[in-house]
Amino acid sequence: MASLERKVVLVVIDGLGFSRERSLGVVDAAWDRLNDQDREFLVAAAIGVGRDVRWAKNLLYTVHVESLQQETSTVLAVAWVSDLKTASETLDPELRSRIDTLIEKVANEHRYVPWASGAHDLSKLRNSHLTLPTSAAGIWAGFEDLDPAVQGNSETGHLQIGNTILAPQLPLEITRAIDSGTFFENPALNGIISRASKNGRTINFCVLLSGVGGGDGRVHSAWNHLEAFCELVFVRHKISPEHVQMQAILDGRDSVADSSLVARNGSGDFLGRLQQLLGRYGAEESLAWIIGRSTAMDRDYREASAKQDFDHLMGSVGRPVSGFEEARSVISRYHGEGMTDQDIPPISILRRDQSVPTLSAGDAFVDLNFRSDRQRSKIGSLAGARAFLEKEGLVRGRPWDGSWIDHGLGLDICAIAEYHPIFEVEYGVAVAFPTVPHADNILARWPESNAGDEYTLIAESVKASHMGFFFRGRREGPVSEASEVRLVIPSHGDEDGVRTDTDFYLHPGMRAPEITEQVQVAIESGRSRLICCNIAAPDMVGHLLPARYDEAKAAYRAAANALVRIANSAQSRGYHMVITSDHGNIEDDTSAHSVNDVLTTIIEPGGTVLDVAVPVYQARLFDVAPTILSLLGSYSQTDTSLAAYDDPFTGRPLASSG
Repeated sequence: MASLERKVVLVVIDGLGFSRERSLGVVDAAWDRLNDQDREFLVAAAIGVGRDVRWAKNLLYTVHVESLQQETSTVLAVAWVSDLKTASETLDPELRSRIDTLIEKVANEHRYVPWASGAHDLSKLRNSHLTLPTSAAGIWAGFEDLDPAVQGNSETGHLQIGNTILAPQLPLEITRAIDSGTFFENPALNGIISRASKNGRTINFCVLLSGVGGGDGRVHSAWNHLEAFCELVFVRHKISPEHVQMQAILDGRDSVADSSLVARNGSGDFLGRLQQLLGRYGAEESLAWIIGRSTAMDRDYREASAKQDFDHLMGSVGRPVSGFEEARSVISRYHGEGMTDQDIPPISILRRDQSVPTLSAGDAFVDLNFRSDRQRSKIGSLAGARAFLEKEGLVRGRPWDGSWIDHGLGLDICAIAEYHPIFEVEYGVAVAFPTVPHADNILARWPESNAGDEYTLIAESVKASHMGFFFRGRREGPVSEASEVRLVIPSHGDEDGVRTDTDFYLHPGMRAPEITEQVQVAIESGRSRLICCNIAAPDMVGHLLPARYDEAKAAYRAAANALVRIANSAQSRGYHMVITSDHGNIEDDTSAHSVNDVLTTIIEPGGTVLDVAVPVYQARLFDVAPTILSLLGSYSQTDTSLAAYDDPFTGRPLASSG
């Protein structure tokens, strides 16, 4: 057991990245607007540390390391940051205040939330401690190596943060299976199609329309997976389109808000792409339902959303239209009313006989979305898992009636991924690509590295699975012999006006104050060696950009205030602290996640600034867990899972623990 004096707080700020391109635009504009005297002061400060006139512009960055290029060598980066600190300290406080005011004003004009929010205390905190740019997208998040890179997301971010080596993601595994041809031999997928064909049943399936490339989704679904499934159904099994019904779920959250219809930069127009795809097989009539993801993919167990989605599939709700063109016209009108794709209400595409599409008893249903958290309500409803859904609702302070789930449809269900083990064990749901828990996970190895010690996980309910299932390395509960305390704070609900994820702007700070309070209580008690929490506001409100810009600034400030308060408590009680983010989002003024870097800050009790322990001044998310183990005094270079120190996909401590 490691020394009990060594304790760590980990705070994951959901969706908080930084943009080198956008911040440089702010800096250039602000530099041009400085008065001559203030510009001369900055130039003098730069020359005073041996830098030139051009370098002086870097003194305008609110966080020093954000001025660094990616993959800067540690030797050069340390000297650069040290000179910025020294030069900044020579500036008159009134000048510094004028600069901060100017940067905030220009950033507001550029709609760059991180700097426009005026969160100066967070910037000071980062500048006072070791802070490193951190890769959180593309291959460093466990995805395919695409150009543009696949954006980071909350699932893979938390998986990587909890892992000591890179955790490959399921979409990569599925894509590799498609490329090798084994996808078309998958027993679960072939089995459900064959049974439906043999028994004369309809094959129904759903998928989120996004993820054509790396920059337009691929968080819950991938377009090449849809293409492969269509080939499997219509070509390999020769199923007639009249026996196939598809529910198209509109994104507008991980892709641009109106991307179902509008094409930009080679992406978007997902309904147009779908029409072309189905048209290859003469299967345009297979499109049966269209609905926004806020309803069809709710992850906070709101019964109203789950029931509306179910009723849509059962034909009892949904605006009836005839074909793609009328559906596009209706969606366009919704867009004109200010509605984004994720909130599009149910639309039903009439069948050949003008009947409303519906599921029938004994039908097949395939879910092609690979991320688990947003599929549980849907599959639980279809499988009749009433007890499971009622239990999950109660945990989040959302009691269910649930009687409608006792439908007795007896559907044959296959999920492309494992959404929850109970669906397989108790409800017969088949899984095409089963989930394998990650062995090299800090909490999976907790009993061996910190035997007998307690750790605590804290999040609000909308992000409960992230500081739970995902952070544990795809485990629903702790491993045996682990002493875990888990606190889930109910997110705002109907009583607060929050009926879907798009309503969180009404409370832009979300539960940041309550989570901060619970972390402070845990710190004061001193019982847990490791305290981990998620602050959700920057991600959830960031998804509502550009419409909710002022609320996004408020969300950023709430997260910043939480970080500063937690840091003060951690330092006063002798805890180390690590701040990181799972992915970027709020910094780009779009509804989607980003491929930008995030920041990882390591705070040592007593104010000591730790030395960098890596040759390149660039972290990866899977360096966070080894860093925590090192701070706890539990890291061992001889550990077999960490032995390949020079392997780029093996995590390493970012700093010495002192």
